[in-house]
Amino acid sequence: MARSSDPSPPNLYGLDREALAERIEEHGAKPYHAGQIFRWLYHFRRYDPSGWTDLPLPLRARIAQAFRVDPGTIAGLASARDGTVKFGIALSEGGTVEAVSMVQRERVTLCLSSQVGCALDCDFCLTGRMGLVRHLSPGEIVGQVALIQEDRKLGGVFNVVFMGMGEPFHNYDQVMAAVRLLADPEGFGLSHQRITVSTSGLVPGIERLASEAVRPRLAVSLNATTDATRDRLMPVNRKYPIARLLEACRAFALATGERFTFEYVLLRGINDTDADVERLARIVRGQQAKLNLIPFNPVPGWLDYQPAPKARVEAIRDRLLALDVPVSIRWSRGAEARAACGQLAVGVGPSHPVGRDDSDRLLVPDRPTEAAEARPPAPARRKR
Repeated sequence: MARSSDPSPPNLYGLDREALAERIEEHGAKPYHAGQIFRWLYHFRRYDPSGWTDLPLPLRARIAQAFRVDPGTIAGLASARDGTVKFGIALSEGGTVEAVSMVQRERVTLCLSSQVGCALDCDFCLTGRMGLVRHLSPGEIVGQVALIQEDRKLGGVFNVVFMGMGEPFHNYDQVMAAVRLLADPEGFGLSHQRITVSTSGLVPGIERLASEAVRPRLAVSLNATTDATRDRLMPVNRKYPIARLLEACRAFALATGERFTFEYVLLRGINDTDADVERLARIVRGQQAKLNLIPFNPVPGWLDYQPAPKARVEAIRDRLLALDVPVSIRWSRGAEARAACGQLAVGVGPSHPVGRDDSDRLLVPDRPTEAAEARPPAPARRKR
């Protein structure tokens, strides 16, 4: 990782070709040099300018003196027996987020964070207890991918989901810039169809996504079938209630011709009643969508909900299938490492279970950002 004597020189990592060209022009670079640097940064993952062998040696030296190339660092990790690995990522601009690598039947999926914390305050999600500390830059987002690729020696095809810490559409521009870097053939080279962005229901983001030239798949976290329940679980519903959300989803599918996914976290006695199942069937059948049922991942003492029993989850799936709803169950992965859906957070919640990977490295203790350190720990909340 190259750094100049300046304690904080500008970071090239995360810039697209146009921005790279603007940054390096004053150092004697030609416009085409930006494309070469772009490939070194994202396709080859080479961060020391001295190794950028298709650039002139004097230019490499000037770039190394004037800039840093910093995708972040892995601060620690925890492994679960199912092959899931949670990474603590120390960010290039300060603070820490968590990202997850999941392996299932040789299919690898990386779960990325888009913010330090989250402002949406969903009642069943531990990240919301952090509040919003700050947005991530494009480089801090794709850096999670690069670091995990290197650590896990990932080659070939993998999937990326924006389902970690943060609401992606609350950081829309930076997330979409990251998506473009991931999908660029000379960048990370992922198909846009292997990238999924999940939203809690920020309608303006859904509307904007429909017009993107490089468009990831859309997932919408629904989690309730009535406004009364969704208001309680997800405060965003008070601004964008279910009818408005469904209108935006229907318009997205009509504009793009693409199918999207509803996600539904099952909470015992809250949103898993027979009446909920019937309403859920009507909602999904009225959309160009499929449905993922997600058993709730508990965090005792912090999230005051219980998962629906396995038999109930399967019964709900079977009833929905009988009602002609395209539905599957997304069984939890990585819960013993607190790496499952809704369990990611830094500086709040119970102590991490500490796992060892094949390098025998231990997960370091959580390191909250300065803003998080100033906030007192959030107590467990009672059901509203």
